[in-house]
Amino acid sequence: MPLLDIDWTKNDRDPFAFLVNWSACVADALNAQLPNTERFRAEPLDRTRLKTGEEIAGFAQGPPVVSAGGQDTDQKYPAFDPPAPTFVAPARFTDRVGVNVSDAHHGRRVTAVVMFVTPDNKADSDSSLAFAVRAAALMSRGAGVVIVDALPGPASWATHLHSLVGVYPITKRPRGTDAPVLVVHPQVQGGAEQFAVWHHTVASGFPLPTVPVPIRGAMNLKLDLEATYAAACERGTVS
Repeated sequence: MPLLDIDWTKNDRDPFAFLVNWSACVADALNAQLPNTERFRAEPLDRTRLKTGEEIAGFAQGPPVVSAGGQDTDQKYPAFDPPAPTFVAPARFTDRVGVNVSDAHHGRRVTAVVMFVTPDNKADSDSSLAFAVRAAALMSRGAGVVIVDALPGPASWATHLHSLVGVYPITKRPRGTDAPVLVVHPQVQGGAEQFAVWHHTVASGFPLPTVPVPIRGAMNLKLDLEATYAAACERGTVS
């Protein structure tokens, strides 16, 4: 199924729900390639900005109750009461949708991530920067990163990402309404630390590419974005 030109403003279409569905299809496709899922495991991620904010706000309620044997006790976790902050800066929490591939041999360390750009990640410059910072942090930790931006609107995150890690020069960025797909493989060649990069741009009506998912210190998995996109569409979230 070629990439659709979807008007998300009509018929109560929800791009977030579709991207969550697509993430589940991607996780299934990656896990199907892993004969021993006791070590590597792909898991979908769907955390909204609102949910993150709610969880952080729970800090004001004080330390949680200690549970034992599945039952709450009358004890709470110990807590340190620090002095007041010396400064309070504005923050911008963001949606996180995609797939994490973790390695159980290293304490469930995240070794690769497929990141889907959500409407919240493109809402303004601050949200685009926050998305880029998260992607850059993963790359700098050595995790393979795949970014898929199939939503309308400029890919402002690409400009921020290039300023952070230099992987998206302006000559490689999408033009017009094309959808960008970026793959970054952190590697060491001859003692030199490098980012190997694949750039793709997909026009509406054309198929999505098949890309590698670089698993840190192990191998590449194959991700057929076209097939997983079609599977997500077939689940009924896009019509």
